[in-house]
Amino acid sequence: MFFFASGFVAVEFLLDKGWHPIQLNFLRHILVISILIPLWIYWDGFENFLKANWRWGIFVGGLGFGCGSILLLYGQIFSDPVTITIILAVFPAVSGIVELIQDKRILNKEFVIGVAISIVGGCVAVLGSENLIKVSWGAILAIAAVFLFAWASRANVVDFQNLSTLGQTTICMTGSFTFILVIYLILVILNKINDNFIIEASLKEYFQLTVYALLGMTVSQFLWLFGIKKIGLGLASIHMNATAFYVMIILTIFGGTWNNYQLFGAIIVGIGVYISQSSKKSFIN
Repeated sequence: MFFFASGFVAVEFLLDKGWHPIQLNFLRHILVISILIPLWIYWDGFENFLKANWRWGIFVGGLGFGCGSILLLYGQIFSDPVTITIILAVFPAVSGIVELIQDKRILNKEFVIGVAISIVGGCVAVLGSENLIKVSWGAILAIAAVFLFAWASRANVVDFQNLSTLGQTTICMTGSFTFILVIYLILVILNKINDNFIIEASLKEYFQLTVYALLGMTVSQFLWLFGIKKIGLGLASIHMNATAFYVMIILTIFGGTWNNYQLFGAIIVGIGVYISQSSKKSFIN
């Protein structure tokens, strides 16, 4: 989650510099798959690479992580990285809903109460924004992204059990890249993206892009899927609630402003998560 948080800080810097969100996402994915694909072939063999269910992998990765990452980026454009990561704290709730629907599980009362409190915390964080309407749209986009991420994360682990964690990461990141590539080419054809902007970028911008791609996506995604395989989607998603604190700390270190509404909202979210896990039974039965 710390690596995941560093990606939000890096992308905020790049968006402030005027990078187009689709262009930024496209370049990030190029760096990601150029590292993951060779590593997968080296560790698991070319035969496993070819035999993988690429059709389903591209669909899951494209819809879940590709479309989801675009929604999350535009959500951050409308708001800010701290607000978005606080909204992401509803991930455990969404994960519970996904498992409720797909695995036919029953939610216990502590989980429901905790989720309700977490939603209140997210609303408090949004209320601290200067442009409430604009940030509210950003929150809606972030919530839509969370649903896609939750569905794709479960599918990534459950539907590709014959693959290693590295293989699961790679096949869905390739699907994500495919989706982003299509959107990127459409915008290029429509002259909505200026490629010369990449050449004029500073070394600091390239460094932030590297952080965004390698730490914020490649490493964090691998560790995320590895964690899901060990403890399940619901329990793994609980740790996402710490992301907002990491982002706030990183931004403060680099001179960002501290927002008390966001802090209070994050605390409420944390209380909700604690209650949702307070039952002696599993948070979903």
